Amino acid sequence: MSRFPHHEKVRLRHSPTDEKFQRMETAVLVSVGTFHPLAYEQSPARPVTSGLRLRSARLSPLCFQALSYALLVLFGRVVAAETNPPLAATLSQLAKPSKQIPFKQVIAATTDHRILDFETNNPAHLELRKKILAAAKLAGVRARKEGIATARANEAGNHIEPFVKAALREAGLHAQTPTNALGQAQTTGYPDIEIAGQPPCYVELKTYNAATADTTQRSFYYSPSEHPKVTHDALHFLLAYELEKTNRDGKPVFIPGHWKLITLENLQVDLKFEFNQSNRGLYGSEAAKALLDEGGIK
Repeated sequence: MSRFPHHEKVRLRHSPTDEKFQRMETAVLVSVGTFHPLAYEQSPARPVTSGLRLRSARLSPLCFQALSYALLVLFGRVVAAETNPPLAATLSQLAKPSKQIPFKQVIAATTDHRILDFETNNPAHLELRKKILAAAKLAGVRARKEGIATARANEAGNHIEPFVKAALREAGLHAQTPTNALGQAQTTGYPDIEIAGQPPCYVELKTYNAATADTTQRSFYYSPSEHPKVTHDALHFLLAYELEKTNRDGKPVFIPGHWKLITLENLQVDLKFEFNQSNRGLYGSEAAKALLDEGGIK
């Protein structure tokens, strides 16, 4: 049974001249930036349909944007075969970002797992919090004493992770690199740390500057993946360290001066679509047809 029983039906027309997509029904679950084909059925006994029937999770107005993107990706040839205005209209919808989307819904739609609420009357939750707080303090003290030698502040987050993992383990928690849906340990992407046990917990690590803490600068990112790192219903926390820049032995270093532990159960996130290309597509083997000329410089 679907985790989203209340799907709204959206009917979309495609080119009546394209016989390839006649008599085809496709059910698609549309989530934040990821699309899961649920079924494909070709029914000769049924009359030829003039459209595609899709079911989408109720994430309006996000639903329409994500649905438009799904059509652009899955049925791009059909859209491209028509005149430019329909394509332009589809793309224009992607340029309108959605605001204040519950992160709970994003995780549920893209991983099929829930963000659990932190319960202040749950002894197991309180014990976990107590151990994480002790680890957060210990990791901060050690990182401040040693210093984080890096050229850029946004790189310091990677350097503070070993301090946090070691402190969590010393606090009696089974802290590890999260494993993705394929069972493989994965360091990149959300979240940074998985704490196995009851209750299970994920921890995202961040560093920030006190001068920009109350600005609209974006600092939290989540990109849906075909093989997500969130594989359990769990608590989701963010552990952030405020960094100060100083000099030691004539070299610049960053040291933590404050920390915050934040629960993400009520986090609101914004969605902004992005089109991208790799170096291979711009400069490498896949860009040969687009290359006009090139030459060496001596």
